[in-house]
Amino acid sequence: MRILLKIFAFVLLLFSFFVLYDRYDMRTPLKFEALKQIDPLPHTRALIKEGKLLDAKEYLSFFIPFDYMKNDREAHQLLKNIDRQRAALSYKTKKILSGVITGKSDELSGQISAGVSDFFLLGDLRDLTIEGYHHLQHEKVDKTLVALSSIGVVASAATVMSAGTSTPIKASLSFLKVAKKSGNLPKWLAKTLIKSSKELKQSKNINHLKTLFSDLYHLVDYAGIKGGFKLLKQTKDTKTLKEAIVFSKIYGKNSAPLATILGKDLLAYSKYHDKKAFLYAATYGKKGVLRLGKLGEKGFLKSLKRPIKTSRFVKILGKNSLHLLRQIPDKAFIVLGLVAIMILT
Repeated sequence: MRILLKIFAFVLLLFSFFVLYDRYDMRTPLKFEALKQIDPLPHTRALIKEGKLLDAKEYLSFFIPFDYMKNDREAHQLLKNIDRQRAALSYKTKKILSGVITGKSDELSGQISAGVSDFFLLGDLRDLTIEGYHHLQHEKVDKTLVALSSIGVVASAATVMSAGTSTPIKASLSFLKVAKKSGNLPKWLAKTLIKSSKELKQSKNINHLKTLFSDLYHLVDYAGIKGGFKLLKQTKDTKTLKEAIVFSKIYGKNSAPLATILGKDLLAYSKYHDKKAFLYAATYGKKGVLRLGKLGEKGFLKSLKRPIKTSRFVKILGKNSLHLLRQIPDKAFIVLGLVAIMILT
């Protein structure tokens, strides 16, 4: 009889422990929270409201190819509205004039016009005149713009003398000027340009700048002007500039929307070489990309399936038994376990 009682106590202890463990496990959060793909419409509308139509188009266009957005009528209609506004003559004229007169613009047409004016020396002379006026008025002079314009004047002469072989340098200078005026020029590069400008006064030779400007030329060639701005802004030195070029070569014109989605840590993700998986993970935002890096493609895709925890008692005893057990509080099983331990000892 005593042996049977101990066997019963042992079974009771195991049962109590099993119930309590199962309940604890059901309350524990899942290892990976469910991810939700980004709805691009709210941010797109915000960009339109700010008048940043090119940014809005690039951002929304990134999401359109994916299954969850490709048949979204509202998204497609929004894209059509953006294209219609950008195609308006008054809008184009305004942006082009802004590029020529001020050397900055948030639109491609304005950026090109700013670049063209710089390419043909007009922009360099314009900016030197503006900064010279600031100096005469005892106002703050933008040393970076002065440096860029000074380098531009020398590069213009070199382009003529070399029959156009210095063209990439002029193109890169135009890009840097617009980057500076739009707040996308990193401090390290501004310091480098000011230093190089001072050296040019002595040597009148721009050969030492060719590598830097060649890198910038490739960055814009791969990522586009907008993508180039956003990647350049995240660089900290020539090493990270090289990383930005690698990233832009892989992701091309998607660089701009990716920078918007993933933020300042974008270059840290350049180690992901599976382009398709990376782009898909980006539709889930930064959390999606971080999970991709941690789990790999197969693990990432598996983690997207919403997991549902099921009590072990459902599998063993069925739903009805689980309903009855739920009526019994945890404290009751703790007491039963303690009684069982007392009997066993």
